[in-house]
Amino acid sequence: MNEYELMVIVHPEADTDAVTGVNEQVAAWIGAQGGEVLQTNVWGRRKLAYAIDKQTEGTYVLMNLRLAGPSLAEVERNIRLHEKVLRYMFVRQGE
Repeated sequence: MNEYELMVIVHPEADTDAVTGVNEQVAAWIGAQGGEVLQTNVWGRRKLAYAIDKQTEGTYVLMNLRLAGPSLAEVERNIRLHEKVLRYMFVRQGE
């Protein structure tokens, strides 16, 4: 299993309960693929470097996780389809 960092930018109209719901949903998708979330940090609402879908702010969430490489595609597909997620990025941690 590989270790990854996942940065998710949640839509600014989402309240804290909605952000928690997004975190739980992503953790469930990771768990369903045999992975585990090691740590979750909610950075809070921040200004975006450029507008995304006419939004200039978003709630940043950083997750450290462990997941098998082939399972990453399914988790990524689910995150891409989530309506509250503006952007996301997976980064594999160095060995």
